[in-house]
Amino acid sequence: MRFSNHRKSPEYPAAPMDFARKRIAAFLLPCLMVSGLVPSATLAAEPPAHAHASDQQALQADLPEPLAGPVAGQRALSLGDLEQMALERNPTLAQAAAQIAASRGAALEAGLYPNPIIGYEAEQIGAAGTAGEIQGGFVQQTIVTAGKLRLSRAKYRQEAFEAGILAMGQQLSVLNGVRMRFYELLADLRMIELDRELLKNAEENFRTTREMFNTGLANEADVLLAEIEVNRAQVAAADEENSYVALWQHLASVIGWPDLPPTALEGQLEPTCAPLEWETSLIALLQSSPEIAAARAHVVHDRITVQRERVQPVPDVRLQASTGYNFETRNAVAGQVQMALNVPLWDKNQGTIAQAQAELSRSNAEVQRVELSLRQRLADVFRQYRTALLAAQLYRDANVPKAAKAYEIQLGMYNQRRVAWPEVVKLQRNLFQVKSEYTRNLLDLRKAEVAITGLLMVDGLTAPPSPRPGGHINATPRPR
Repeated sequence: MRFSNHRKSPEYPAAPMDFARKRIAAFLLPCLMVSGLVPSATLAAEPPAHAHASDQQALQADLPEPLAGPVAGQRALSLGDLEQMALERNPTLAQAAAQIAASRGAALEAGLYPNPIIGYEAEQIGAAGTAGEIQGGFVQQTIVTAGKLRLSRAKYRQEAFEAGILAMGQQLSVLNGVRMRFYELLADLRMIELDRELLKNAEENFRTTREMFNTGLANEADVLLAEIEVNRAQVAAADEENSYVALWQHLASVIGWPDLPPTALEGQLEPTCAPLEWETSLIALLQSSPEIAAARAHVVHDRITVQRERVQPVPDVRLQASTGYNFETRNAVAGQVQMALNVPLWDKNQGTIAQAQAELSRSNAEVQRVELSLRQRLADVFRQYRTALLAAQLYRDANVPKAAKAYEIQLGMYNQRRVAWPEVVKLQRNLFQVKSEYTRNLLDLRKAEVAITGLLMVDGLTAPPSPRPGGHINATPRPR
């Protein structure tokens, strides 16, 4: 049985497009029609051969306006462009650089010699109405012993080195965050186009069901259900477009340019590199991870701290010399020369040494903990990667081509009057659903790929970790 399209009856009008969807469509004007990001024209919904021009016009009136291409002269942004923007603007990179500068400043200060003390002294001022016996000045200087200043400076230099490792890790997190958002946007652009095609399909199904109802081949319940599917398709299409708005804001935030206007993107969702291998990825992660490198650097820092605390009880020498004028003998005289030592009789810094040794033990265990944690996290991401890789390959090589071929066969049979039009509409909907599933699998694959090759560092707006975690000894009191 073949069905011909007629104008929509007043009993079952197609659901109109919400005003918000028009606003969203306007937001996406410069972004959607990018080469390689929209479904092939050969797989797009084909109007039925029996459709009247008036029906086609009525159908288009209910759909959102097509999203236009980029503005003339506007250059599409590549992933490299976005990464460069993020390196220049992301605030967490400035925070990481500030941590390095702070540690270098602490290293400079920790190695400086204590300042001398200069003072004035006088004896028996006013005795018998005189200026006193002796008036003059003194100089006091502390001589730091046992290489304390050298060790203090070495500790903070190591801290600066660790901060540099953390800064490199933060840069990797920012770049991976940009890559995640980039591929999410590419996938969303495809999903917007596919959801629009699914909406057209749902409206075609509604129109066909209504005609079947008019000819007695369907009941009112079938028409109502078909209209519900149109409404569902409209919500899905609007949600995908809303998602694009949110995803662009995510990308702009990671870049550090919140006012970056939506711009066409240049890139492809399909991966181009060879499949990743578990052993190779694990070795690369354990050898190159900034998390492990920072943990190992902190072990060195804590070793220096233990050495520094062990020499703290060695007494520094305090020297003092004075000179002045003797008003009785009326000549310049040398004053007292003093030398003093802080004798470590009871306080030998034993408590702080024990604390530093405990922190060193903790740091050694932290290296092993980080390695085990990375293995565990990589295993989870690699499971997602393998599943997404298999699904993407099956959809690319089998599901999408077979769904397209099934649709073409059914359309050919319809043209030969061998099947009814609803069967064609059903297979057309299945084709777009399969392509949507393929797109989601590609996105899962890309995100897992970014996480694995990016050493599991993917959040570009989390504050960079400090090289001074809570509980660690941060400073040894400077000798005075």
